[in-house]
Amino acid sequence: MDSVVAALGFLFGCHHHNLSRVFTIHGRTYRVCCDCGAEFKYSLTNMSIERRLPRDPMLTGLRIA
Repeated sequence: MDSVVAALGFLFGCHHHNLSRVFTIHGRTYRVCCDCGAEFKYSLTNMSIERRLPRDPMLTGLRIA
């Protein structure tokens, strides 16, 4: 079941092509997908995205689409 959900997410989900500029707030450096709101940890040393950050459970129900 998880593989089916992952495959559908890959095919029909957001591919994060529309990213924001780099933000550093409260010691946390990241970029945000302007289409879906996903956050990605950003390394200023390597000048690249390191990994996707987990979503805040408080904000998942507040998304306006």
